Amino acid sequence: MLSVVAVLALASVDGAHADEPAVVLGEVTAQAAKRDDVDLDALRAAAADAVKSLDEAHLPRGTHVVLSVSVVRLESHASDSAEVSCVVSATLRDRARGTVFAVIEGTARGQDAPKRLRALEQAILHAALRSAVARVPEAMRSRRR
Repeated sequence: MLSVVAVLALASVDGAHADEPAVVLGEVTAQAAKRDDVDLDALRAAAADAVKSLDEAHLPRGTHVVLSVSVVRLESHASDSAEVSCVVSATLRDRARGTVFAVIEGTARGQDAPKRLRALEQAILHAALRSAVARVPEAMRSRRR
């Protein structure tokens, strides 16, 4: 039988992150994309919005993770039409231990008029980012403890 002190100690450990979100945003990078025109501040803001949009009801209780994202590839070309493809890689790590337990990927591609190339690049980049973040709940649920 647990003493009152032991029960309070266990409750404080379980409640240590109780008021914190299950997923927090870590590093946001775009170096592997080999592009200087990726706005990291805008990318971080979009990633933060995507994380905030996660439904906490679909995340495992008591799990607290750090999500880091990186633009791995952003390619575009324009001729008769503009074509863009993007790959975003994300890692999930345990917030307390720092161990990586999942690597997930989001992809997107699209076409538009050549004059809309920059807008298309931004839209495809955000779609790939949302695609990666949408896989977070499944990755958290399938985590082996």
